[in-house]
Amino acid sequence: MEERDAFLKHKRCKIMDTEELEKILEEKSRNYCWLFTLFILASTPGIFNSMHITSYVFLSDNPKFWCDIAVLRNANWTDEQIRNVSAVNPQAVENCLMYDWDYENFKKIGYEEAMKYIENNTKPSQVACTGYRYQEEKPSIVSEWDLVCGSSALKPVSQALVPIGKVAGGLIFGIFCDKYGRKKGFIISCVMYMIASTIAGVTHFYSIFLILRFIIGVAGSGVYSAGFTILTEMTVKRWRTWLGVVYNISYSFGYIILPIFAYFSSDWRQLQYYMCIPSYLLIINCWLLPESARWLITEGRYEEAKKTVYGKRFRRPTDAEPKRPVPAHNTNMQSDERHRFWDICSVPMKLFQLFTYWESTKRILICYFGWFVAAFYYLLIVMNGRNFSANKYLYVALNGLVEAPAYIMPVLILSYIGRKLSTSVIFIISGLALLIILLLEDATAVMIVALVGRFCMSAVFAILILYTSELFPTSNRNSAVGSSLTVDQIGAILAPYIVDLGISIVWYLPSTVAGVLSTTTGLLIFMLPETRNKPLLDLLEDMKGISSRDKVSCLNCCTFT
Repeated sequence: MEERDAFLKHKRCKIMDTEELEKILEEKSRNYCWLFTLFILASTPGIFNSMHITSYVFLSDNPKFWCDIAVLRNANWTDEQIRNVSAVNPQAVENCLMYDWDYENFKKIGYEEAMKYIENNTKPSQVACTGYRYQEEKPSIVSEWDLVCGSSALKPVSQALVPIGKVAGGLIFGIFCDKYGRKKGFIISCVMYMIASTIAGVTHFYSIFLILRFIIGVAGSGVYSAGFTILTEMTVKRWRTWLGVVYNISYSFGYIILPIFAYFSSDWRQLQYYMCIPSYLLIINCWLLPESARWLITEGRYEEAKKTVYGKRFRRPTDAEPKRPVPAHNTNMQSDERHRFWDICSVPMKLFQLFTYWESTKRILICYFGWFVAAFYYLLIVMNGRNFSANKYLYVALNGLVEAPAYIMPVLILSYIGRKLSTSVIFIISGLALLIILLLEDATAVMIVALVGRFCMSAVFAILILYTSELFPTSNRNSAVGSSLTVDQIGAILAPYIVDLGISIVWYLPSTVAGVLSTTTGLLIFMLPETRNKPLLDLLEDMKGISSRDKVSCLNCCTFT
């Protein structure tokens, strides 16, 4: 026991470096309880991410509506009676216009006489509604702020602002976490989450609600990236891949929990409260989640790194600790800030360089298209449940159930099949699933086929990020992956607009568009080179010397090695 204590004391007195940290983390990883706790603390915010990104299905609605005639309503006329005398088409789901009758006179003569008057007289001009009445299951943001007719385009904005916020959050917190620490970024994101989701449930102004949805997107991106970085930097290589793949499993729990909250809520505000209140449990995550020891070491904060790794066992040694040269960024803060400035400025330059070679240009454009379609399909399929005439509560919950195993499937597939074939085939299966829906009439069959597509598209994300990273050299790999993740948010932004367009035109429009795009993506990926078991390039210039079978070409469609 004394020898062990002496050994620990010796280890604590040493200056910690990344090699020593790797050895310590290897030892700590044998403690599965510690590993599981770290995983839970880092990944649980994903539950709230998925709930907020999917809540649009329940917060909004597509109710039947007609013009509100206050004078008749105050005279105790029923909604059906008001609709019959005023609506241009009483049976239509949407009525944005009404006949300009003398409704004060109708009030005096009563409903029966008013109907006789309408039958015997020429219909007057049509005018726009000044107010609306709704027939809906529960009050939604649509009826709260009259997001119909001329204001209908404002409804999907509430959904589009979440992925827009994610793009902004990725940029803001990416820089913030590199400079001030992963845990600080995590804590600030959690606080933003709690505050924004709380106010969103009480505000009476749609403009404020939209701003809060944007902030929720920013916070979601910040907490996701910070948690993921801490998890990967505090685990060893043999666990890093598995934990990185299953990190998103928390999203499936969010999809399952959300419809339960929605089912028991009486209106959209109560649903917002149900999503908000559990988010305060993130205080526990903020308290217990450690800072990344790797980041602390790179910042020269060695004692804090030791405390993070050793926990309560660490005590500042009484004897003098060996002095280590203070890193340049501590002795010269101005120089450090200049380096950070140029690092930020180099990001667009690295991105621009991808388009200076024809080979890298072809690769990045195909990757962009794939990421765009993946995000577009992924969100559209869950929001389009109402167009499938499916029970939206059951449908969203089933989306969550199929998502969990979908994150495991890539690990098994990539052990036997290359990136190119697996990505292409999964995209094509996803596309064909939605196109087959056109031939089906049974609502249950439609829902099952749609869930097959959802399963495949959830699985393709894990493969696509690996494939994208391997297609580009080390010098520009981060720019390629980062810009691809930005492009995929464009697909997420467009998804609610296409879904709403399908509601107003024809129900199968969104699924058909997604099916065609997904199938096209699968065919395009056949032209990319296979990267499995091949050395990664270091510089863009290295692309000049690659063989013809490793270039983007139609001739390589059947090459899978």
